[in-house]
Amino acid sequence: MVLIQYQHNSSSFELDTVSNKVSKAAGSFSMSNRYSFYTPSSAGPDAATVNKHKNTKPSRYSAPIPQQKHQQQQQQSNISSAQLEKQAALAQKLTTYARGCDRRQILRLLGSNAYTKMYTLKSARVEDIALAEREASGERGVLNGVKFLQVRGNSGVAPKSSDPNTPMDSYFLQTLREICGHMCDMDGVYADPMALYGGLLLRLSRSTSEHDALENISMWLAGKELVVLPLKRRHHIPEFDVDASLKLSQPVDVELYVESGNVHSKVTMSHEFGLYRKADLASHGLSSQLKDWEGLVSNMNEFTMDKLRDMQYAILNSPRFLGTLKPWIYVDAEVVERVNFGSGDSVRLLYVSVPERKNSGYAAIY
Repeated sequence: MVLIQYQHNSSSFELDTVSNKVSKAAGSFSMSNRYSFYTPSSAGPDAATVNKHKNTKPSRYSAPIPQQKHQQQQQQSNISSAQLEKQAALAQKLTTYARGCDRRQILRLLGSNAYTKMYTLKSARVEDIALAEREASGERGVLNGVKFLQVRGNSGVAPKSSDPNTPMDSYFLQTLREICGHMCDMDGVYADPMALYGGLLLRLSRSTSEHDALENISMWLAGKELVVLPLKRRHHIPEFDVDASLKLSQPVDVELYVESGNVHSKVTMSHEFGLYRKADLASHGLSSQLKDWEGLVSNMNEFTMDKLRDMQYAILNSPRFLGTLKPWIYVDAEVVERVNFGSGDSVRLLYVSVPERKNSGYAAIY
């Protein structure tokens, strides 16, 4: 395994390997064609293009034979039925405790092993990779243990521009591009640097990650009396109207390394959510935004989840939703995705927790 270490300052970036200096890869990638494989539409889960001359093992995700497929479908059906029963039981308990304002019982319930705390997510799908890059430019990041906590100038505030085509960049993304190029120059690595960079950008979309986490948490915790919302952070505000009083999100953590000739990555993105009592939101003048809430949470499926998410962000962005309005229960989530850019295999998981520090006492930290 080879890790990349680097240092950065205001004027330059220096890249070094942990052990020996890396010689440039000889063979089929030349300076004239090394960027020829990358287009925005091709940067998907298999974003890092592997040289066709490299011997790769068959994917473990190859199509199963009919008998295996039938068994898998039967197992998935049994799991889905058990999951629905567990969700229904949890929803009933949460509704009962919320109506009785019994916050302590909810914390005990969510702190136990009574519900799933790890979920498997589908691979991230981003339509506009240029928009994903612009969004990532506003992120604070940690790259192989090195922190990049300064974004978009010394103030960390976005420029006053409403033009979505205005190029955006950051020290974090500049260094990430350099690292991608450096890794693809290693002996035995047959990947395109810009395709690798594009594949990483898809995993750095906070809006996509947050939407996926919010959907899964809502499936389990949203109910007739409880509303799940993201904690309002700076990325929820348009770039041209930034509120510096809002907190920044937690930095995204990226680990990159080369193993057996393949580039691997682990991207961890943290999110903060809150459970709000519906009655508390209504008392702040949000009754109109919540008029369809009960109907949507009573019939949650892939068709109603989009409407539910639109309602959640409409509440979050309402001028009546004040920053002083604290959630009843704090919920933390981490979306972790591991990718082998050589084989194209990936796994994406969501970890959910109820942090004791934030929920200790009702005067929790916002």
